This record gives sequence, structure tokens and C-alpha cells, in this order.
Amino acid sequence: MRLGWDRPGVVRATLRVEELAALVAGARMAAAALAGQSAEQSAALDRVLVSFDRAVAHLGPVPDPAR
Repeated sequence: MRLGWDRPGVVRATLRVEELAALVAGARMAAAALAGQSAEQSAALDRVLVSFDRAVAHLGPVPDPAR
């Protein structure tokens, strides 16, 4: 995993699929845990996850490793 500042407030991340999956799984677990505690934090995390799901839907097929 590599992280770097793209500009203030924006981090560029280069991750393997399994690393990204672990982060998203953790975020989904946190959203479930927050749902009963903080409506504001839960809503913010839900918006991030919905945005992520939309971006994944537009990602397209996995690139051919032979290329």
C-alpha cells in the first residue's frame, strides 16, 4: 500500500485489491456499529460507502494482466 498527499485534504492511495477490500469491510462494520450510536457519523460514513459502491460499479472489467 502506498499513500501520498495529492493536495491538501486529498490523499492518493495505491492498493492491492485485498487491501482495499479489508478497508471497505472495516468501514462497513464501523457503519453498522455507528448506526445505533451517532446518526450524524453513521450518515457521513454511509455517504462515503454509497459513493464507493457507485465508483466500483463504473470501474469496468479487470484489466488483462498480459497487457
